[in-house]
Amino acid sequence: MMKNPKISVVIGTFNLLPKLELVLDSLNKQTFDLKLVEVIVVDSNSTDGTKECLEKNTYEFNLKFISQENKGKASARNRGVREASSNIILITDADMIAHPDLIKSHYELQKENQFNVIIEGKTWVLTTETLPVTDYIKRPYITHKVKHKQKLDFYYCLTGNLSMPKSFFIECGFFDETYQSYGWEDVDLGYRLIRKHRKKIIYSDLAQNYHYHVWTDSQEIERRFNMGKSVHILVNKFPELKRFLGINIINFYIYKIFLKQEALTNKWLSILSQDLKLSKFKKMVLREFYYYKGYESAIK
Repeated sequence: MMKNPKISVVIGTFNLLPKLELVLDSLNKQTFDLKLVEVIVVDSNSTDGTKECLEKNTYEFNLKFISQENKGKASARNRGVREASSNIILITDADMIAHPDLIKSHYELQKENQFNVIIEGKTWVLTTETLPVTDYIKRPYITHKVKHKQKLDFYYCLTGNLSMPKSFFIECGFFDETYQSYGWEDVDLGYRLIRKHRKKIIYSDLAQNYHYHVWTDSQEIERRFNMGKSVHILVNKFPELKRFLGINIINFYIYKIFLKQEALTNKWLSILSQDLKLSKFKKMVLREFYYYKGYESAIK
């Protein structure tokens, strides 16, 4: 039993075994001393053999496997953080393949900042779910230019590649487990940490991983609808963020106009589902329409 890990990696998962195995394999190939690493996998009652597979697999790091009722991503992450033995927590996902220097880069920058900072790493978006991931890089998740060690704001508290002291979670109250649909639980946490508790978040260009999950255009529309369903929680908690979160007059009118044009939006969706070309403008309209539609469905 590991007594003093230097860093605890927390991963929530649900029915993602093939991708999770790739993620764990990438964590098993880190340049950081794996005897000082604890990886906590919190499984939300998967039915794909996750428990059986992880119980028989062996790794150089200490693996702590926890199974619990499926209460959402926020609950799984909270459980992992609470069970962590180290004061430095690295949150990632079951579909985020790690660069060999991921843990080392987080830990060294944490140490440089006296283990009193939030670090957002560099996540690469891929063009396809094909290995090796380095051959299929599309762009960084953060699309505008940011420099190594640059100070960021709360909306960059994105939990696919994020480290901070465990004490920060305790101080601000962990992830809000009210979020059950897709998105915003990490931005909620970031807003409380950075704007309310005045914690510092910086960017690491060296702490890299690869998002091994590619959405089709039609799946992206569904994701936008689910994001809209979740955003009402954030708006209710922090109404000052309403315009920033896209709950504004422009999206309201897009929603109202195209609500009366159901045949047209259905036609555009059909085009996307067949992987046919649709103009950037029409895709933008669909994304904003279904985002606001998700929001409206949640507040009714």
